[in-house]
Amino acid sequence: MTFGAGSIVSDAHYPAYRKGGTPIAGLYDPDMDKSKRLAHAWNTVAFRSVEEATAVEGVIFDLATPPAAHATVLEALPDGAAVLIQKPMGGNLAAATELLQICR
Repeated sequence: MTFGAGSIVSDAHYPAYRKGGTPIAGLYDPDMDKSKRLAHAWNTVAFRSVEEATAVEGVIFDLATPPAAHATVLEALPDGAAVLIQKPMGGNLAAATELLQICR
């Protein structure tokens, strides 16, 4: 389950997942048009909200979001969720510390 529908997802993450045989459970991005295009191109689902996307069970949540959005997504995930944070863990030590506290 991917959060973010930018070029890094379409050009790098999804091709790598396909090559490795990893299924894509869906994606969410606040830009619904971008989400729909990427979902169509990769034969997956574009979820309309963070809540819909976080309700998918048994997946690894791939955060390809700007660091400023990580906390919002992490707080919405179910307890014990497996998460791959693709970008820096915050723009500074305070932000990184906040993310670490959420993860714990």
